[in-house]
Amino acid sequence: MIPEPLRIPAFRYFWVARLSTTIAQMAMVIVIGWQVYDIARHTMGVKEAALRLGIIGLVQFAPLFLLTLVTGWAADRIDRRWIGRASVALELGCAAALAWFAWTHTTTLAVLYTVAALLGVARAFAGPALGALAPNLVPRDILPRAIALSSIAWQSGAIAGPALGGYLYAWAPFAPYAGSTLLFGVGLAGLFAIGPVVRTKLDRGPNPWAQMVEGLGYVRRNRLVLGAISLDLFAVLLVAQPRCCPPSPATCSTPVPKVSAICALRRRSALRSPPHSFPSVR
Repeated sequence: MIPEPLRIPAFRYFWVARLSTTIAQMAMVIVIGWQVYDIARHTMGVKEAALRLGIIGLVQFAPLFLLTLVTGWAADRIDRRWIGRASVALELGCAAALAWFAWTHTTTLAVLYTVAALLGVARAFAGPALGALAPNLVPRDILPRAIALSSIAWQSGAIAGPALGGYLYAWAPFAPYAGSTLLFGVGLAGLFAIGPVVRTKLDRGPNPWAQMVEGLGYVRRNRLVLGAISLDLFAVLLVAQPRCCPPSPATCSTPVPKVSAICALRRRSALRSPPHSFPSVR
């Protein structure tokens, strides 16, 4: 039986876009970190390469943290469909560019850092806009189910994305970027298929910065909201933080309690290549 929110065409397009873009985002997060380490290990030692890997995690996370106030305010004042479309279009361009560089074997650390920063900006704007778009697409009485389905789409994409990206990168370096380009294209098409939505009228005060400061004051006073936001930022940091994943646990200075699909693939390939450490971004 089809869940009731998915019977609404606009929400169905949104759900497909949410799932496909999340898979593509998470795949690129892990593959970019992996490729940074692979490139760095060809020209520098393990410590220097590990430092470059740590920097790529910071580059991806910094826009999410620094633009939090701006992106939240924009999601409340600008058509969320167009914020989502612009963000996904930027991500699509980044994925296509990395696919081209990987195909032509011209990928450099500078390219990866630049694209990672742009992806961080796109994710910073897409997160609040897409997360708040579902209430504009369904009636109030089925809103809880719509929010649950939207969360399922995000969580499923966050699980499937890294595994898909890892397997595709083990097959060919350009494959995960090409696959992400296709998925972002599907998501962009879904967002463009959503027609005009009814939005709640908001107070458009003359000073947006004062509104942001007022919002910060509310969050600081409400400990429940502050705790939820802090946990969310911490979870995002964990996703962007690179972890060590060596061919054998004895060569890793950072213990990893769980081994991802990428680690398993890389350890298999290590049997056919010179021994050195490989990263896993989770």
